[in-house]
Amino acid sequence: GFSWQYGPAPQIGAFAGAFRGPRAVVRGGVGLFQNTPQGTLIGSAIDNTGLASAIQQLACVGAATPTPDWNAYTDPSRIPTRCADGTTGTVFSNSAPNVTLFAKDFIPSRSVRSNLSWSGAVLRNRFNATFDATYSLNTNQASFIDRNFAGITRFALDNEASRPVFVLPTSIVPVTGGIAAADGRITSQFQRVTEQRSDLASRSAQLSVRLSPMTFSSNFTWNASYTYSNVREQFRGFTSTAGDPNAIGWSRSSFDSRHQFTYGFTYNAFDLVRLSWFGQVRAGTPFTPSIAGDVNGDGYSNDRAFVFDPAISSGDMAVASGMQSLLSAGSR
Repeated sequence: GFSWQYGPAPQIGAFAGAFRGPRAVVRGGVGLFQNTPQGTLIGSAIDNTGLASAIQQLACVGAATPTPDWNAYTDPSRIPTRCADGTTGTVFSNSAPNVTLFAKDFIPSRSVRSNLSWSGAVLRNRFNATFDATYSLNTNQASFIDRNFAGITRFALDNEASRPVFVLPTSIVPVTGGIAAADGRITSQFQRVTEQRSDLASRSAQLSVRLSPMTFSSNFTWNASYTYSNVREQFRGFTSTAGDPNAIGWSRSSFDSRHQFTYGFTYNAFDLVRLSWFGQVRAGTPFTPSIAGDVNGDGYSNDRAFVFDPAISSGDMAVASGMQSLLSAGSR
């Protein structure tokens, strides 16, 4: 890092030991930062070993689901340990355990961050301004894959841009659309085999401007700032998918708020009461419509919703009307 002061300031600081400060200050630097692994990831690997002594899971779909008795479940001994009678051994009944492990090359996430700023008087010494630019390259970002996911496309949804489905139609409950994800596994000995990886990346850039009056006042002060940011990140289909869950893509970060304006005022009322008001106005964050359930049979509720074009909605007038209403009257 560095800090460089240049030129004489147009005014002399009127305080004890007064001096003529610099015209402006330029600061900058580059740093390498590294996080520590999240305890939740380590805990998941300890709990999900696939062994009989680890956490066990029962997955019952459709007719294999026992009739629930929620009041009885206050007694742990009355919680079902098997699917409905007559369904054991079918694709809709699965008691295989989950497994969580770390890739051999897994390391904590890192980032290389750089910063450059200029601060000094502007507009004929009327305001004090700070211009700041920051860029960060974030590497070894956490992700995961399911090593027990077969990834064989069994059929496609023609009316949803050929969205692939990785289980047979006979593994889908016709009435509810519930999917027996075990049909899409490589081996029936386990359900999910989650491998934690650190092979993704993200990029963030930020520009900000801050203004405050140069003239000192004991009665009223204010400041205002504007920030523009742009954050893009890689993601895997197991997090958000419309196609291959193993595929990697780029998108705006879910926390990417492009514009932000903040302000603050402070008023000194007769040296008795100080009144302060701080405010912030910022742009919204991106939103990806998702489906509350598993559509493609990969075993995860991570499927993106298909936004139908009202003009070509497969001849379904109800879908066309509902989609047009959402696009016209829904939130931007």
